[in-house]
Amino acid sequence: MLLHKRKISYYNKYNRVLRKIMNGLELRQTSGFVSVIGKPNAGKSTLLNTLSHSTLALVSRKANATRKRMNFIVPFCEEGLDSQIVFTDTPGISRIDVINDLNTESKLNMYMMNEAFGAIGDCDICLFVVAANANDIGFYKQFLERCKKPHVIVLNKIDRLSQNSLLACLKSYQDFQKHYLALIPLSAQSLQDRQRFNLLSTIARYLPNSPHLYDNSIASTTLMRDIFKEAIRESIFERMSDEIPYQSDVRILKVIEKIDIIHIIAEIITNRDSQKSMLIGKKGKTIKSLGTLARLKCECIAEKKVFLSLQVKTVRGWSNDSNMLVKMGYKDIG
Repeated sequence: MLLHKRKISYYNKYNRVLRKIMNGLELRQTSGFVSVIGKPNAGKSTLLNTLSHSTLALVSRKANATRKRMNFIVPFCEEGLDSQIVFTDTPGISRIDVINDLNTESKLNMYMMNEAFGAIGDCDICLFVVAANANDIGFYKQFLERCKKPHVIVLNKIDRLSQNSLLACLKSYQDFQKHYLALIPLSAQSLQDRQRFNLLSTIARYLPNSPHLYDNSIASTTLMRDIFKEAIRESIFERMSDEIPYQSDVRILKVIEKIDIIHIIAEIITNRDSQKSMLIGKKGKTIKSLGTLARLKCECIAEKKVFLSLQVKTVRGWSNDSNMLVKMGYKDIG
């Protein structure tokens, strides 16, 4: 299993709608890449999971959970238009000018920033996601200086604002309306069908005319082993204290797929022995609980039974070790 297949129910629904629309109509076909950019905890991954009807992106209340790009293929059709939108989830960017200070960052942080900034250059359209309650107009000004691509602003978490505060926030971005394609307020955690349709429709209409880039049965071009890795990392974020999720990572050693079961052998890499002890817990209680949670997440993704073998290993300074980072799947480390 190299790529993640879309759930049959969603794929069939798309095909039914497409056949209905095609009846007697000439369709314009668009396709392209849309990079999702924003600060940590802006809600980028939550939005993408909702748009793609999946749980592939790592979602956590803790900031900066995403460490590398992940693609989500979302087919969309409406009257006169058949589109395939390839969204790219990216690590959060705290400051747009941080690229000038990368010599002070760890190699992992350098990789994360290069992933985010590289995604801006590689896309057809940027989706700039900002939390409505964050008052981040200054960050948007920085984004405008760096991003020369067409972009749509998603004003997320509007449910956390009063009506007057929301109107004031909208007004502050409307002052820059000559720079963006659209300004769309929503709440990713409780996205309404109408909001989802409006966002996808807006993006689809601005993508270049092109046949679909991938088979629509594929939900993501990200390899399954990398998706399993993110599921295990998500479990660490959910179960462990603030320090450990940021000072640990996961290395997938082997994935063996059989007809009715997938065997996954993985290591959790930590920076210190004390962190390793906390992950294992008294009599192995913590690692057993964490492993159960991770296995259930992997089974939900794979839609079949999973056997997960999970070990913990200390590698001091792993986040600044190029060879170790490459082994953990972070390619092109400088």
